[in-house]
Amino acid sequence: MKRTEEERFEAARRGVPLFWYGTRRSRRLTVLLGAAALGLLYVSAVVCWFLGPGDPAMWTTFALAALCMAIGAWVFCVLYVASGGAIGVARHKLDERQLTERRLAHAAAHRGTAYLLGITVFLALQMDGDADHFLRLPTPTVFLWLYALFCTHLLLPQLTAGWRLPDPLTEEDEAGAGALA
Repeated sequence: MKRTEEERFEAARRGVPLFWYGTRRSRRLTVLLGAAALGLLYVSAVVCWFLGPGDPAMWTTFALAALCMAIGAWVFCVLYVASGGAIGVARHKLDERQLTERRLAHAAAHRGTAYLLGITVFLALQMDGDADHFLRLPTPTVFLWLYALFCTHLLLPQLTAGWRLPDPLTEEDEAGAGALA
């Protein structure tokens, strides 16, 4: 049985308590938790650099990746519900306000990813097999860094949308807006 997008969204909305996305403060706390989960992927690359290659690095990397996925799945489900699916839903199913949120989130995330790519290029220029360069990285470290960068590229728009999202209108606000119209 294949569910529609609306059914999937409604199921996600029922499973997420309002506490996690009802106010700007709680959404920002959720976004920070998601950023910390993404940060675990970068920590995994650093751990692999210092401990690797070997079993301690491998098991630590697996544990950090599992923790990142567990936290990240919850966070991105909450942010999906909070944004009304503005990032993950097909474009033709969004209203103008959601499309604007989506464009702004993608633009800000693009800038953030560009900074991380700049850091990566700088670090890549510092690596070489000669003794003249100060940076030597094991291959798994490079792979994990690029994997973390790819995950950041995919998930940063959702984090940005969750951070920028305004509080929903209360009944008093809606009544005041109706009186002005």
